[in-house]
Amino acid sequence: MPRTTIEEAVCPGCGGLGMEYTTEQVDLPYMGNSLEIVLRCERCGYRHTDFVLTQQREPTRYRYLVTKADDMMVRVVRSSSCTIRIPEFGITVEPGAVSEAFISNIEGILVRVERVLNQLLRDAEDDEVRQRITDLQDTFAQMRQGTAPPATVVLEDPMGNSAIIGEGAEHEVIPEAEADKLKVGMFIFDKD
Repeated sequence: MPRTTIEEAVCPGCGGLGMEYTTEQVDLPYMGNSLEIVLRCERCGYRHTDFVLTQQREPTRYRYLVTKADDMMVRVVRSSSCTIRIPEFGITVEPGAVSEAFISNIEGILVRVERVLNQLLRDAEDDEVRQRITDLQDTFAQMRQGTAPPATVVLEDPMGNSAIIGEGAEHEVIPEAEADKLKVGMFIFDKD
């Protein structure tokens, strides 16, 4: 794996200048050919790893209806260009410039959303907002136990590198006009 030092890069861990940068081509399960990028600071040990998917497929949408506790274990593959929606709760998680790909399960999505909810709850200045967040947290706990009303987890990926892998998962190709409206969380350079 070739190593390069970027002298002007500032370490987010210690604030020092210079970070080691390495890349390696890898084949990830479910995601295919990818480029692993590692930033590392020799001074404090800070490390950040990310994967850039190097192939693009048809834009896809996956839906999974969560109805029981066992649904928490259904496998989820989320690329850095994927939007996650839980429409019954008004939840949309769109990719941004630092979006990361992950392989997890339905419960892993809930955990990630709960982290954001916890931060919003700490910062909330309005009782109505606090109550809405608390209600969502209670509903997520009920989902884990299989006692919540059914809710749909939707993955929409304009690059086609995300999936819900489980019996009952619905899959469809997203029409191009609709896929063009989705955020991708990265810069795309056209060859034109």
